[in-house]
Amino acid sequence: MREFLKKVPIPTGGLALGLAALGILLKPLSTAAYAACGLCSLALTVLLAARLLSDSAGIREDFENPILASVSATFLMTVMQLSTYLAPFAHVPAFAIWACAVAAHFVLMAWFSVYHLRDFDLTKVYPTYFICYVGIVVASVSSPVYGLERLGSAIFWFGFVAYAVLLVMVTTRYAKHPVEEGARPLFCIYTAPMSLSLAGYLATEPIPNPAFACVLAVLAQLLLVAVLVRLPHFLRLKFYPSYAAMTFPFVITATALDRTLTMLANAGIVYPAVLHVLVGIETVLACAMVGYVFARFLMEFARIGRSLAAERSCRRELAAE
Repeated sequence: MREFLKKVPIPTGGLALGLAALGILLKPLSTAAYAACGLCSLALTVLLAARLLSDSAGIREDFENPILASVSATFLMTVMQLSTYLAPFAHVPAFAIWACAVAAHFVLMAWFSVYHLRDFDLTKVYPTYFICYVGIVVASVSSPVYGLERLGSAIFWFGFVAYAVLLVMVTTRYAKHPVEEGARPLFCIYTAPMSLSLAGYLATEPIPNPAFACVLAVLAQLLLVAVLVRLPHFLRLKFYPSYAAMTFPFVITATALDRTLTMLANAGIVYPAVLHVLVGIETVLACAMVGYVFARFLMEFARIGRSLAAERSCRRELAAE
């Protein structure tokens, strides 16, 4: 089992995050889907936590890579989301888990800034940087569960400012330098920060500014279109752990648009009814992408298991000789 855990990739956290967020998106439609997504996310989170505890040397080696170091924040973002699943049944333990995850995310940001940004190299900048610095806005989205909207609002503005800086940096990197094949699916992350910021703003602002929210929503939809144009190319690539980037971004984009329409309705603002159809389409897309990537990860885990079993069998045969 330990050998298997060593091969669990850190981007598994991205898939777990996508599943947890998808459950929350689907909760108004199906409590069964909500529970199923939460349980699958929890299973992947436990699997990744087991690797963190049993393979410290391997984790330290992975953290030398700026992509893996920054994407590791998805683990903490998932824990924040999963804590909201627990909150209705055990509020105090859920809050403790959430608070620890939020604190750990800030620690990760500080460490990443010192370790990976001190010798800045534009070629090592990837959309995963959004996860490290803007991903903390998941704390804003989940803060109302714990009555901490003020803290959530402060975190939103921190993440939003970080996003503005990183958007220029990451876009400049993509314009000037080619991206290796295994990292190409990471481009899908582009659609996440704007939508996550919008969801965080709507969750923490008592009286949201409709104009500001609509501007963010339009920009988020434009970024989604930019990602969708390139999505067929990513799907033709062989499996890479970076496939996990094709989950949460689509879920949070559908979530943000849905919550924007709810805000407009509550404010008595009329909008085209076709936007509800768009939310439905984006929800179906999110379900399809999370389901597809989940299946590919399960296939990869099965392949790893077969490979390790074959190696053990070969060693036993050699020992017998």
